[in-house]
Amino acid sequence: MGEMGNRSGVKILRLGALLVLSVLISACLYLDIGTVLSLKKLDPYSVDLVSSRAAVLIPDDINYAPSVEVTVRVTRGGQVLREEVFALEVVGGGEDLPGVNLQKLAGKPLVVRLAAADYDRAIALQKRLSALDETHQWVEPGRDTMTGDKKADRAIAADEKASGDLTIGWQFSIPSTSRDKYCRRHKKIGLTAWVKINDDPGYRRVVHGLPLKRIYGRKGKKALCLTPDLKPSKSARR
Repeated sequence: MGEMGNRSGVKILRLGALLVLSVLISACLYLDIGTVLSLKKLDPYSVDLVSSRAAVLIPDDINYAPSVEVTVRVTRGGQVLREEVFALEVVGGGEDLPGVNLQKLAGKPLVVRLAAADYDRAIALQKRLSALDETHQWVEPGRDTMTGDKKADRAIAADEKASGDLTIGWQFSIPSTSRDKYCRRHKKIGLTAWVKINDDPGYRRVVHGLPLKRIYGRKGKKALCLTPDLKPSKSARR
């Protein structure tokens, strides 16, 4: 895979969206609205970060990194009060996909989950935010966001807004064997994603056919065509 450094950053208000990879950056045309609306009603602090999953279908001739970097940042007035970086790992075909009709797909989706090494830290952050966030908007104006952090030891105005930023960085590359198809003939690279939250009996589709170009932008897609190949993950490719 190429050293693709493009990142898609969006401001969100729900910690539970850690595993909803593509919903945050897609257009309504590619959303399954019923799933999205049900996720919006979800209590973000009731999400089991260990058992929840995402599944993403990527064309077989596109390479991808075996892990996804997620940065959670709490800011107020332009100052970072707390920042944590977590890893989501790509499991590949190692888990079942209840609720996904594999017969209608061109391949088997990749399963993405929180990396085991980050369980404790992610759960601790979720609990701390839950204790401070009575309205489930991450933080309340006028209160220290992360009690005890040196970065939060300052006077905060009552009307000062706080925000939660979640940045997702996933590296992709177009191998030389696929560049005629995707770079010269400009065939769309579409991603489809499902989520399985807590004890849901099955995965629910969130986005379908989301163009990679919509995530990376025109310049990012062009850069994908220029970067050298990265080898696909041995554990993920079937």
